[in-house]
Amino acid sequence: MTRQSDSGSQAGSVSGTAATRVRNLTITAVRNGSGALELISWSDGGGQGAITRRSDSGNKAGAASLVAVKPLPSGTGVITALRNGSGNLMLITWAVDLNGTFTRLSDGSAGEVSAIALSVIGDNAVTAVRNGSGNLELITWTIGQDGRGITRAADSGSHAGAISEVAIADNVTAVRNGNGNLELIAWDISADGKLVRRLGDIEAGAVTWVAISRFSTSRFVTAVRADNGKLKLIAYDLAGSGAFTRTGDSGNQAGAITEVSLVTPSSNTVTTAMRNGSGDLELISWSMQG
Repeated sequence: MTRQSDSGSQAGSVSGTAATRVRNLTITAVRNGSGALELISWSDGGGQGAITRRSDSGNKAGAASLVAVKPLPSGTGVITALRNGSGNLMLITWAVDLNGTFTRLSDGSAGEVSAIALSVIGDNAVTAVRNGSGNLELITWTIGQDGRGITRAADSGSHAGAISEVAIADNVTAVRNGNGNLELIAWDISADGKLVRRLGDIEAGAVTWVAISRFSTSRFVTAVRADNGKLKLIAYDLAGSGAFTRTGDSGNQAGAITEVSLVTPSSNTVTTAMRNGSGDLELISWSMQG
């Protein structure tokens, strides 16, 4: 890995951050120093040039925490999911023009949440949350053309139990379940978002942090803080029936962590970004064999 550039002092203090890409710009969604949601657009030369701040959302959104962001299906903006100042789930769609300027379009809301993950499948947004009862709940949302309009379509009801952490990649959730273990659940979500059905699941050992990314058509990779406090990657194959097969893991190749996220770039690689045992940011690139 070679460090190319950084943003320097172009942004202020934050206490939570998420990022995505749209219109060849990097979009960060943060809880800023005032405790409010703020979106910032950045030009980064496709990873080869200087990082330049283009624009931000200003005061177009209120208090926020547990922020997630994904591109809109149209590719013309982003959708954010967050816990608002009342502790409830809120979704907001934003248009992003070629200069990185933000326009707030629509919003939708649900009840109390204490963990949020966000996925976009077809024309639907899917939120995976820890609801007010402490249980996993999936909620599907239909998104209008170019992000104008958000309508709650369906939810998973009582098809999942207690969780303390949640992540999602497409139609697969990865959670820390009520026993403190990693659990993956595959969901059947209809094209119109009006049906959410649990297909299959698999459980692994104790974890205290969970991230997941889709690696290929049928393979998902989880990054967790295992019960020994160290980073572990675990790969799973998912059959059309919803059955999972654990295919391999990274063993003890990495050290202690307290937080982790991951991304699957092009080719046969995975990159983890974590807060290591010294409290520092550390990135590790991994190759998948077999």
